[in-house]
Amino acid sequence: MLREAGLSETVKKGIPREHCIYVARKRGNDEIAPSDDLYRDFDERKKRLESEYGKGSDEAHNRAFLECDYERRFRENILKDPEAMKKLESISARSGTREIYLVCYEGRSKACHRRILLRMAEELFAAEIVIEGIEPKAKRTGTME
Repeated sequence: MLREAGLSETVKKGIPREHCIYVARKRGNDEIAPSDDLYRDFDERKKRLESEYGKGSDEAHNRAFLECDYERRFRENILKDPEAMKKLESISARSGTREIYLVCYEGRSKACHRRILLRMAEELFAAEIVIEGIEPKAKRTGTME
């Protein structure tokens, strides 16, 4: 089974380190982490939105995620990188025999690339996944659900 967890959640739940794959930037799996360009674009938008919604707010974070077309861009980056695809396939295969958690910093209330990785693992490699966090989607009116 392939799951997700925020870094603080791994401690609270006592998830063994050997069941964790850190997918945050600069944590050893950069091929399946957001590119510098994508992260920079997202972060700039988030900082701008925080002036309206509050520093560290879920709303600013999730709106920035949607505004920068994060999911499409992240998927494209992973799909065109053979090393990223090999890593995701390997993780998917390992999750067939043990519980594996994709871990980064965001909690469940904020959009996160690890959920994109989970869905890709399911779609491309038939991994069994569990997504527990939110996934913001734009409504037709331009507001978030």
